Amino acid sequence: MQFYVKDIMSTELITIKENTQIRDVIKIFVNNDVSGLPVLDQDGYLAGVVSSTDVLKQESSHSFYNTTMTKNYELELLEDVKFFDQPVSSIMSEDLYTVEPDATIAKMAKIMYEKKIHRLLVTEYDKLVGIVTTFDVLKLLATSDEEVVI
Repeated sequence: MQFYVKDIMSTELITIKENTQIRDVIKIFVNNDVSGLPVLDQDGYLAGVVSSTDVLKQESSHSFYNTTMTKNYELELLEDVKFFDQPVSSIMSEDLYTVEPDATIAKMAKIMYEKKIHRLLVTEYDKLVGIVTTFDVLKLLATSDEEVVI
């Protein structure tokens, strides 16, 4: 059986606006168990992507990253750090890698491998319709049988 991006992508999307504060992005990461989010401009078009890695690269020396974290500790620590008041547009990646829903899993995996990314935005007619992550691919592999053709 051949699988396509539309078969494994997530369509219940959490998106943020480019003026969302970094502190709020981290809260969304923590509260929704995600590590990346599509960023939309004020008109609702894709402007970028932000990941937990983007945050870590910018503020990796802060004690926030050197401590065993719980949800409450993370949220308390965020309240006093100036870095986290900045808009997400200051750290997001503007390199948008997309794939169409009818693309094969092999095509999707090739893009993710070549670009060294863990999430790929799924667009149709320039509209964001889903997101697919390396976790989605692993989930497919873990639950599929020998008849699966990727």
